[in-house]
Amino acid sequence: MSEKARKLFEALDLDDDGTLTRVEVILALRAKGPTLAAQGDLPFWGVGDVDASSALFDAADQNGDSVLTYEEFAREVDRRFGW
Repeated sequence: MSEKARKLFEALDLDDDGTLTRVEVILALRAKGPTLAAQGDLPFWGVGDVDASSALFDAADQNGDSVLTYEEFAREVDRRFGW
């Protein structure tokens, strides 16, 4: 799993608990997405609306527990973003 995925995960983990919820992903991508993209830590096309952020969460949540671990998140973003 890539270092970019780790950096993005940590940026989106708003409460620093080591997991991501749907709300965290949506809020963090809306608030931090443009800056992360400008820094090269997120593709510009990865900065989406609520539906796109929710779809990213759903694709990554392989076990359906409504919480993303780093491994689930990294697997999806590495695949989706080509990292």
